[in-house]
Amino acid sequence: MPGNYLENNSKPLKIVYLLPGGIYSPGGTDRITILKANYFSEVMGYDITIVTTEQMGRPVFFPLSEKVRQCHLDIGIHINFGKENYIQKCISRFLKTRQYRRELKKLLYSLKPDITVSTLGLDIDFLNSFDDGSIKIGELHFPGNFRQQMARKLSDAFIPNLVAKIRTQNMKRACKQLSRLVVLTNEEKECWADSRNIEVIPNALSYYPPSVSTCKNRKAIAVGRLAYEKGFDMLIDSWKKVHERFPDWELNIFGGGDQRENLQNQIIANNLDGVVHLHEPVKDILDRYLEHSMFLFPSRYLEALPMVLLEAESCGLPLAAFDAPCGPKDIIAEEKNGFLIKTGDIDALSEKICTLIESDELRKTMGSAAREHSLLYNEEAVMKQWITLFNSLLGR
Repeated sequence: MPGNYLENNSKPLKIVYLLPGGIYSPGGTDRITILKANYFSEVMGYDITIVTTEQMGRPVFFPLSEKVRQCHLDIGIHINFGKENYIQKCISRFLKTRQYRRELKKLLYSLKPDITVSTLGLDIDFLNSFDDGSIKIGELHFPGNFRQQMARKLSDAFIPNLVAKIRTQNMKRACKQLSRLVVLTNEEKECWADSRNIEVIPNALSYYPPSVSTCKNRKAIAVGRLAYEKGFDMLIDSWKKVHERFPDWELNIFGGGDQRENLQNQIIANNLDGVVHLHEPVKDILDRYLEHSMFLFPSRYLEALPMVLLEAESCGLPLAAFDAPCGPKDIIAEEKNGFLIKTGDIDALSEKICTLIESDELRKTMGSAAREHSLLYNEEAVMKQWITLFNSLLGR
């Protein structure tokens, strides 16, 4: 492991993480930030602060070390999401962003961190202008054009999509001014070919389970937010075809989101009630992976390096996923640890699922290869890359 910052410094390395929302949800960015905060504070002795804007008194979802300082500004930038018209949203966003800038600047000048890490929320628009003395780096947990993708999802109107395009361009200009921009995959790095400050550091697995799935239970699992971009509607349509051939297999989907009612209605309409089950998010998802025999990932877009794919791998599950940018292509080696399917091809997805169902040996072989591949993302190996980056930025 690279030298501990404390070895030659009387004060611990001070790092501030900026989250665009909070640490109250089971989302991947929340989980990864907490994982790093716990490691750096407990193992490395760093002084870590997590700053949020949307916590609003809600409890932290994942276990967080008592050594990690929490600073919840509770500005409520997104509190009225979906309740405002476009003009109201623009006015509210402008006023609350100005408040966020003012309060964050005051906080950073008070904390005097060595490094400030942005997860590329609204703060990226103004963070580089702060001369608080900290080194500014960014973490990109979504594709670089995620704002445009989200705008297209919400509206076909010209002005919202134009604004999203302008905001994306502004974000990319701001990212080029950072000391480093960390992306999760080599595929995403290619999208920043004109930038010289790009570093690839994947997400880390916080655990490597001692046991693996037997891959014998007649159950498949999918995990994620019940949102349009996650594609669970396509998975349900695909499972209808699977059910026609293998009625004794079931599908369990774990997650919460605004599409729950729509998905439940789709399950009923397809006569899959009792076969396809929607479950609330759980903290012991590891135990759930071990009860299943394959992991399915039907995401349309907005992926970077999906933690659920890595977690499923570590539990010895074969994978079947759409090739949405940018994470699945970095994780899945075709016909070795799983199958990559062209995004949106429901028939092909159902066919690959049936291929896995038909062969106990194939599931076991692919599951074994998946578990071995997950070792590339073990916690110590990934944290070592982060520590090396921090030391290089600080001239150590």
